[in-house]
Amino acid sequence: MNESPTDQTKGNTIDFPLWRLLGHTSYLVGRARECELAELKLTPEQAYVLDILHAAGGTTTINRIVAMTQRKHNSISALVDRMARQRLVKKTRNRRDRRVFSIHSTPKGEALLAKVPRESLHQAFSCLEPGEKKDLARLLQMVMEHAYRLAGTESPIPPYSEEDSAKG
Repeated sequence: MNESPTDQTKGNTIDFPLWRLLGHTSYLVGRARECELAELKLTPEQAYVLDILHAAGGTTTINRIVAMTQRKHNSISALVDRMARQRLVKKTRNRRDRRVFSIHSTPKGEALLAKVPRESLHQAFSCLEPGEKKDLARLLQMVMEHAYRLAGTESPIPPYSEEDSAKG
């Protein structure tokens, strides 16, 4: 079904408010998350890296963290270096390719991740029914995967599943 120019204009008029709404919502939930994590002296970025490591079985590469976070390589490298100084992660150079570093979670990092509260997230989404949360997850997954394709890459984020909601 082809859209008329009027239909396309109507669709385009909602795209900017949707983008603004998504960004603003993300910012507000992120601020609540920052406050919650500050009690553990942890930043949201550090918590995300620890979560990526946990999901990867305790070890991954800086390049994988870059792909998962979509942050610049030098920013992730600096973040990982700070986390290594705090003994939250350990950074080891690959024996075959000296340019590649493996990042490993440490017992201290795993223990801290286990303490990470999620109340801010539960509160942020408490206004939605379980079915609405699933719908939102499905729609956001679609938009994210499409955005990755527009950026010329495939999403490194695994699709949302029912198991994700069971994990909390």
